[in-house]
Amino acid sequence: MKIVSLISLASSAALGVGGLMAQPAIAAPADFYSGKTVSITVSGGAGASLGLYCRLFAAHWGKHIPGKPNVICQFRPGGGGTKGASWVYNKAKKDGTGVGQILSPSVLAPMLRGAKYDAAKFIWLGSITPRPAVVTVWHTSPAKTIEQAKKTSIIMGSTGFGSETYILPKFMNATLGTKFKIIRGYKGGAPINKAMETGEVHGRMNYWTGWTTVKQKWLKEKKIIQLVQYGPKIPALPNTPHLRDLLKSADDKQMLTFIELSEHLGMGFYLPPGVPKDRVAALRKAFVATMADKDFLASAKSKRARVEPISGAQIEKLAKAAFATPEPIIAKLRAYLGFKKKK
Repeated sequence: MKIVSLISLASSAALGVGGLMAQPAIAAPADFYSGKTVSITVSGGAGASLGLYCRLFAAHWGKHIPGKPNVICQFRPGGGGTKGASWVYNKAKKDGTGVGQILSPSVLAPMLRGAKYDAAKFIWLGSITPRPAVVTVWHTSPAKTIEQAKKTSIIMGSTGFGSETYILPKFMNATLGTKFKIIRGYKGGAPINKAMETGEVHGRMNYWTGWTTVKQKWLKEKKIIQLVQYGPKIPALPNTPHLRDLLKSADDKQMLTFIELSEHLGMGFYLPPGVPKDRVAALRKAFVATMADKDFLASAKSKRARVEPISGAQIEKLAKAAFATPEPIIAKLRAYLGFKKKK
């Protein structure tokens, strides 16, 4: 009996050791990140406010991550942010070195028209700030108010179907009766801005931070006029109407609530699904620390970049609520936008 027991114990020990050896060891975050590079894929161009915020964040985030890795920004504009989001979801490393910076309307794309990623599975690290938005026209535009835009055709620049530069003017045409003519295909916000300046288009949808961080001179010189605002209210624009106040039906307002997930999410950073939990926790902690970093805040202030951070957990709650929008409301919104039902 003793011999059998010893053999059994030895066999069990061997199986235990073998089982442990079969499982790859997961390095602690500090050991893992030491000497590595964390790449942030930006779903927009380098010249727009999204790129500005990424560079600002990347310059300070690394020193708060265990192991102090190098942090860089890489740019994948296109498809209203869906090109970058799809790359992060399907191609980026799932070890915690591949991070995404969202062009926030792209979180709506899977429900509106289908996309090669599931935004509900993104692991949110946090957002630097919400991004209240505006619909803007150049000062020489033939229409300078919403009422005038209902009577006069206005040419609006857009990056593509998935972008709010398309979604918002199209939504306003359907709900308010504006006559925006949307020209798609611009390779980011900066080319649209140039097209406004040259008269190729009359205006665009933009985030308020897109004007305050990149085109302060235009604001100061009153080169641009804000027709309407939406998302969180903008204190600097007390006389600009809020889109919600112009909508009549409850369905239209519910659609706007879904769209406004983008504005509340703002300058958000995320990981693809599958990243080890301890690395997620370390990156989230480093994000919070960066938002309180005096050097980061000083740099943001010097660039007039708003900092009003939102935690990853808060973003997850916002996203969950938006993704629970009833399908009939989403179907009606698809019809407004000219999107086909997702397969």
